[in-house]
Amino acid sequence: MSAAATMRAVIITESLADRTLPPGFQDLPIHRYPHDLDGQTPIEICEVTVPAAQAPELALALASALEPRLYYAHLIDEQRMLIAFPNTVVTVDRDDETAIQHARTVGALFAIPAGQMRFAEMWDTDHPDSPDSQTGSA
Repeated sequence: MSAAATMRAVIITESLADRTLPPGFQDLPIHRYPHDLDGQTPIEICEVTVPAAQAPELALALASALEPRLYYAHLIDEQRMLIAFPNTVVTVDRDDETAIQHARTVGALFAIPAGQMRFAEMWDTDHPDSPDSQTGSA
C-alpha cells in the first residue's frame, strides 16, 4: 500500500448488484453526485474516503458486490489504484503502462467499453470519459 493515509473509492451506484455499498463502507464519509456516463447515461457516483489500510479488503468487497458485467469500481491515491472488477481486483501503480494494459484486458472480459477504462488519465481527471471532464469535487 502507498504511503497515503487514505484512498478515494469511486463507485457507480448502478454497478452494485443490490444498489447498496457493501459492508465496511457505511461508516465512512460518502459523497454522492449525478454523472452522465459517456455523456449520455445518467448514473450516480459515490465517492468514499477509505483508510489506506482497509483499501485492499474494501476493494475485494466491491468486487463481490458488482454486477457481473459492464462495470468496475476503483480506489485511488496519488500513486496507486485498486480496480475492482466482478470478483477480481487489479492493482495499478501510476505510470505503469503494463499494469494499465493488463487492467484494460481484464475489464474487456467483463464487456467494459475501452473508452470507460482510461485508467492512466484518472490520476489527473476524475471522469476522463465525460465530454466536459466534470468532477465530483465539492
